Amino acid sequence: MKILPFVVEDALGDLGERISLARRARRITQPDLAAKAGISMSTLLAIEKGTPTVQIGSVLMVLWALGLEGTFDTFTQLGSDKELSELMADAVPLTVRPKRGPR
Repeated sequence: MKILPFVVEDALGDLGERISLARRARRITQPDLAAKAGISMSTLLAIEKGTPTVQIGSVLMVLWALGLEGTFDTFTQLGSDKELSELMADAVPLTVRPKRGPR
């Protein structure tokens, strides 16, 4: 297995712990959450343990099932990355002209 940077391991562990806490605070059992999220129990256990091989779609389904879809922004707002925003801005043309069709 590939060795992960400590910061990644810590983030996955923290995410798993927070998902577990959110589930327990809502008094939802693991089997019920797995069923609502449409994933297997083993996948939910892996998410709560912070296993790095879990698919991001499974994590997002669990967040949705917990009513935490507002946290999707954390995953999707790459625009808050200043360097990425600058690179994207440089790649976008200042004007856009209609495409010419065949003559």
